[in-house]
Amino acid sequence: MLAEIERFVHWARRRSPQARTWKDYKYDLRLFARFMGDRRLNEVTFRDIDGFVAFQAGKGFQPTTINRRLATVVSLYSFFSDEDSQLVSPVIPKRHHVREPHRLPRPVGDDDLRRFFAAVDNARDRAMFVLMLRCGLRISEVACLQLADLYLEETYPRLVAHGKGSRQRSVYLSPQAEYALRAYLAERPSVASDFVFLSYRNRGLSTTAIHKRLMRCRERARVSLTAHRLRHSFATDLLNADAPVTSIQKLLGHRWLETTQIYIQANDKQVAEDFYAACRKLELDGWQMPYFLLPAAAPDAGLAGAGR
Repeated sequence: MLAEIERFVHWARRRSPQARTWKDYKYDLRLFARFMGDRRLNEVTFRDIDGFVAFQAGKGFQPTTINRRLATVVSLYSFFSDEDSQLVSPVIPKRHHVREPHRLPRPVGDDDLRRFFAAVDNARDRAMFVLMLRCGLRISEVACLQLADLYLEETYPRLVAHGKGSRQRSVYLSPQAEYALRAYLAERPSVASDFVFLSYRNRGLSTTAIHKRLMRCRERARVSLTAHRLRHSFATDLLNADAPVTSIQKLLGHRWLETTQIYIQANDKQVAEDFYAACRKLELDGWQMPYFLLPAAAPDAGLAGAGR
């Protein structure tokens, strides 16, 4: 099985060398191979997948991680099914898919943002984190960004982000993002590397390195945030500024509109207006707070005694 995995990973790397997808494939499939032992692809059954899912759940892996690994296994089998029509993936979606909790996006509060950026002590890190906050870039998209992807002299300065599935999209730079990026580029070492953000060895930064920098800054600031929550803040801010959801979808690089609409569920102005309109009507109609919700020293003793 290992030979097939290496061949598949090499294909994924040639297909999209800039993306980190092939690295994820390699890690996930090596874990799959260790669990399955020396079996060939056509010897793995759906019951083996049952065990693979149970093993990961027992190790405490999140449903999103387990489902991602199952999707990787499906991709492996799909790749080799072109050569062997008899090869069928042992992953059965309705049987093996792990239900994921429905979580609403959680943007970062203004106070936490101020404290976080006050703890960022260099232009490179500030530019990376501002691109997440003001342009909605994923951490992997920041890591992959190259000098050829920057179009700073256009009427509307922008960059090209390399998103999931090797999909590219134009991302426009807000004035804050453009300022932070230009400030970093002004002091960026003039080296052969094409990557925008460089390590101290003048090589491109990995996603792990960027994540560590973010963790270090948030610990200094004593706030709780993640790179993805900065992206959530970007989408929420645009929604609050009445940007069309279809434009937000394109800026985020979401393939499906339903994914972007989650932000509407988390911050639905119409629902809020309907709720408070109903509250105002109840109060005008003489609705009063029940006695058991009033403070102990309520001045209206008659109201407090009513209903006892």
